[in-house]
Amino acid sequence: MNLLLDIYIHIDMDAYYAQAEQKLLKIPDDQPLCARQWNTLIAINYPARAAGIKRGMLSDEALKLCPEVFLPHVETFKISDGKMIFSTIQDKFTQHNQIEEKISLRYYREESKLIFAIIKKFCGHVEKGGTDECYIQVSENELEKIEQNEFVGNLMCNLPQDYKLTEQDILIMKASQLCQQIRDTIYSETQYKCSAGISFNKMLSKLASSTNKPNKQTIILECMLPNCIAEFNIKKIRGFGGKIKHAFIKSEIQTIGQAQKLTLAQLEMLFAEKAQFVFDKLRGYDTEEVKKDSEQKHKSILSLKNIKKTFSRDTIHQSLELIIHDLTMRVTDYFEDTNLIPSVVVLHYHNIEKGSHQKSEPVFLSLPIDSFRIQIEDRVNSILNSIQDSDLFPLVLIGLSCRYFKTMSQGIQNPITSYFKKVIESQEQDKISKIIEEVEKELSPQDYYKCENCQQEILKTLKDEHNDFHIAENLDKEMNPKKRKYKSLNNDNKQQKQVLTQLMKKS
Repeated sequence: MNLLLDIYIHIDMDAYYAQAEQKLLKIPDDQPLCARQWNTLIAINYPARAAGIKRGMLSDEALKLCPEVFLPHVETFKISDGKMIFSTIQDKFTQHNQIEEKISLRYYREESKLIFAIIKKFCGHVEKGGTDECYIQVSENELEKIEQNEFVGNLMCNLPQDYKLTEQDILIMKASQLCQQIRDTIYSETQYKCSAGISFNKMLSKLASSTNKPNKQTIILECMLPNCIAEFNIKKIRGFGGKIKHAFIKSEIQTIGQAQKLTLAQLEMLFAEKAQFVFDKLRGYDTEEVKKDSEQKHKSILSLKNIKKTFSRDTIHQSLELIIHDLTMRVTDYFEDTNLIPSVVVLHYHNIEKGSHQKSEPVFLSLPIDSFRIQIEDRVNSILNSIQDSDLFPLVLIGLSCRYFKTMSQGIQNPITSYFKKVIESQEQDKISKIIEEVEKELSPQDYYKCENCQQEILKTLKDEHNDFHIAENLDKEMNPKKRKYKSLNNDNKQQKQVLTQLMKKS
């Protein structure tokens, strides 16, 4: 298959959590609305953004800017008599107890399933990027059946005068029509609006989708490169690791256009064997394909809870009770859909002084389903007991994930099969220990991103929670600028910054 003739679409829901709350509460989409987590705003719709409200603001700040804004709280649950009790619509505009309750994303996931089911009716080669975005790779054969030949959406740049469309351009044109059909169907069946990008590679499709939000689609043709992406922030380039982005940012190179001024030889001085990769990306070229279903099968289920800075194991156990119930519910749902169970449980924790860490143990879940929670809880307690207080505290975040899913063995409930199950568990221990070593090292390179604020490797699924941590830290920094830890933040990577600055002067 000729990869040049595969076209890529990136679909991104517009302010998804806010849209979901609008739909649930039947609030018109022209009304300002922000989804609230405790007292912090985590999703802002476009009318609220127009009023000056930003993600991370406190509720009181938003109300001062826009007194008519709706501030519904995301769904939560608490534990009562060993059962999960979920908040109701009537609780949306009340205060919530951050200690006794945990955030639930159940509603957003259920709505997301409806959206992705629609997308997969149009195209089979779909890669989820989260609950609110996906990549679609469309082949030439799939696009041949589309007869109309006109672009639907905004071209990133005007075409040169007398420009003759290439075969690839015509396929992108057809893909733009397919994309519009998908977006129209999503809206008609679910009432969700989304933006999209269409281009000849994955990276450009994502860049394009962010250009004309909300509710529009944008097209990038090869003839528009590299100038059409020059104004994008360097942070927007998909696939750059933290070191590459951080090197540019530290040298005050903010846009792709500024970085394009560096020659390949100059980039080799900075990034060695990665220089060609960086050079190509800066000019809009990318070889990454959309992952197939078989490549996405190693699912990870993660549940987290931010907590007030603590030195207490009792507080940890209280939070873990909520997390374990949430995780078990989702593992059970996944098992009922797929007959797959996890092989490994991972405890994630963030020590405010030592950063993020994780520790794992194997888990062997057995029927009945009602016993899953107890089995997971036993593994979690074992992990927690193996961690020293000095490594845990002061703690600000705790979480669990289940990974490496496999098919559930049948018939394991009677005494004889239970005995053989123990033998099998013993035999599998070495194999799973190797899996755990992988988890402890890095889980998977695709699971992490490098935080541009602290340069730590953070799970992508922890991104929102980690950003919340930095919001709190920045407030602390403003109030306590003389703290020792804040005085040394700007001393790292000086040498690389100097090299880049000198190169930019020469360019």
